[in-house]
Amino acid sequence: MTDLDTLLQPIPGDDPCGEDMVFSAEFDQIREARRFDQPGLEQGDWVIDLKEADWPQVVHLCGVVLRERSKDIRVAAWLAEAWARREGFGGLRDGYRLVEALCRDYWEGLHPRAEDGDAAQRIGNLGWLISQSRQLVVEIPLTRSEAGRYGLAVWDSAVQLANAIKRAPQDASELSRGKVTQDQFDAARRDTPPAFYSELLVDLDGCAQALDSLDQLLQERLGDEGPSFSALREALRNASALATRFAREAGLLVRSDSGAPNASAAGGAGASHTDTANAALRGQAERLEPTMTIPEQSSSVGGQPAGQPAVARGPIQTRDQALHQLREVADFFRRTEPHSPVAYLADKAASWGEMSLHLWLRTVLKNDQGLADLEELLGVPKTGNEG
Repeated sequence: MTDLDTLLQPIPGDDPCGEDMVFSAEFDQIREARRFDQPGLEQGDWVIDLKEADWPQVVHLCGVVLRERSKDIRVAAWLAEAWARREGFGGLRDGYRLVEALCRDYWEGLHPRAEDGDAAQRIGNLGWLISQSRQLVVEIPLTRSEAGRYGLAVWDSAVQLANAIKRAPQDASELSRGKVTQDQFDAARRDTPPAFYSELLVDLDGCAQALDSLDQLLQERLGDEGPSFSALREALRNASALATRFAREAGLLVRSDSGAPNASAAGGAGASHTDTANAALRGQAERLEPTMTIPEQSSSVGGQPAGQPAVARGPIQTRDQALHQLREVADFFRRTEPHSPVAYLADKAASWGEMSLHLWLRTVLKNDQGLADLEELLGVPKTGNEG
């Protein structure tokens, strides 16, 4: 599918990383090719054709730039996105491998280049890739049939719908209007060939391994200033859990010691369809609304398997819980009101919450003198003095 070796060859000429093309026509062409309108966008009285992304064109344009003009982390991130849109988790895996290789082999000259040792822009580009990856993980299809190609976000929405109908069965028709139900999702799952799940589990495992390798390299390069991978890892674990369950239901033998949770054992005898599905994916009986969870538990607590999200009840207790709930809010509005700015703002707030004050200031303030004055006023230590 991809030829990473070709993309990683030095740019011909004196500079192996080529030129900075941020203001080039090629960048504008890539941005336009990847731009698309949300399917649920409200148009009012004036109905126009929605813009669809041209992912093959994005792949072509990014490949030309990386091979012939510039080694640029922004272009690599766009290419990873396009590969994922076209090839699913296998494409996302290759995207992580590409970004890791560029950061490993071309770190000093990679665009955008650090200015006076400040890699804030580069960190922001990596943060965009991670945030975008999390959205891709919940959208990449876990079914492949004429009945539908549905991903984790649709599954979560169907589970919430089932629970809402439980509470108000008299409103079932109104609640279900325009939404995918669990019955529809299950029909698509049953009609999906078992071979699809065999390949899907391999791609998910490879994606997780590539993500771990990228994270390790960025820790070496950036230390504590590197972006956080916790929310993305949680989404990837949830997708793996659901894919593992579907693979078993398709008749495949899945190793119980694999990275994905043992989904077939999650629901006991007599459990309802909704309860079993939720137990397999979330380790809880029901999911009514976006739920605050604690990501990446390092040990087993109260019977919750290590590494699985634990349900948090009552007031928010930790910083991780608060940031995670912000992302839950973003996911909810992204699914239910795709035209609303709330999803973007909540995601942005969560990403800012993982930055130091110094890094945040350098991200939002572009005037060097104004930044220096504000840092002096607030007593913010310079980058070299941060612990």
